Amino acid sequence: MALAACRIACNCTDAIRGKMGVNRLQRALTSPCLNRLQTLHSLFDLHVLANPSVKARFCYLPTVPNLIDGVITSDRTMELAVLMTIGQEDIRVNLKFRYIGSRWMCVFADLG
Repeated sequence: MALAACRIACNCTDAIRGKMGVNRLQRALTSPCLNRLQTLHSLFDLHVLANPSVKARFCYLPTVPNLIDGVITSDRTMELAVLMTIGQEDIRVNLKFRYIGSRWMCVFADLG
């Protein structure tokens, strides 16, 4: 599960930066979480257009995960934090997973 969470965290970061479409995360994230991620992608695009230096720092370099930490909060809920770097910038991604149907779905993704 830690490896899957790390992959989802990296893909969420890439989706916000515009390296891949947010819709490619449809099987891993719930609909409200996808909508929030799409909104964040739109806001980041506007910010990058106004500040080209931000684009140079965040949009070209790969994401490198450094640490994964997780806690099982109940029999159907799990929370994980992934610490990653993009160039020299540290990024922390917090994910909350809930067991829905027969798989773990991300219901909350916070990047910052």
